[in-house]
Amino acid sequence: MHWNWRDPAIKVLRVWWWLARPRTVGVRGIVQDEAGRILFVRHSYASRNWYLPGGGGDGNESADESMVREMREETGLKVEIIRLVGVYLWLGSYKRDNIFVFECKWLAGEAQADGGEIADIGWYPLQNLPQPLTPGTREILDEWLSGRTGYGRWPG
Repeated sequence: MHWNWRDPAIKVLRVWWWLARPRTVGVRGIVQDEAGRILFVRHSYASRNWYLPGGGGDGNESADESMVREMREETGLKVEIIRLVGVYLWLGSYKRDNIFVFECKWLAGEAQADGGEIADIGWYPLQNLPQPLTPGTREILDEWLSGRTGYGRWPG
C-alpha cells in the first residue's frame, strides 16, 4: 500500500501520534562478574554504541519481569533483581519511555551475543569502560556506585 502523506486523514493521524505518543517501559540492567566487571552489549543496528543490557517491556510484564527476560534474551544470563537503581523518562523516538534501571545478580548462564540484535558483548572494569558509551551511561553507573536511587530524565 502506498501512503499519500498529503492526505488530510494521514495528517490528522500524524498530529494525533505526536500528541498521544505512546508510553512504553524500558529496562537496563547492571550485572557484574566475579571480578567486578560490568556487562555491556552493542547492538547490530543504529549507533553501535555500548549499552547496559536491556530493552523494551512487553505489555503484560512488570518492569522486573521484563529485565529478567531481556537479560536472558540479549546475553544468555539468568539473573535476579537486587535493587532498583533508578527510573528515568526518555523522550526520544517520538515516544515517552520510562526506563527502569536495575542492579542484577548473575545466577547462571554464559554471556554471549544473541547473533541477531546483539553484535558484541563484553565484561569491562569501571576504570576501562567500552567506547563509545551511550549518553548518560556513565551518570547511571555513578548513581549506582553511590547507592542513590536516580530519577528524572534520562541523563545525557
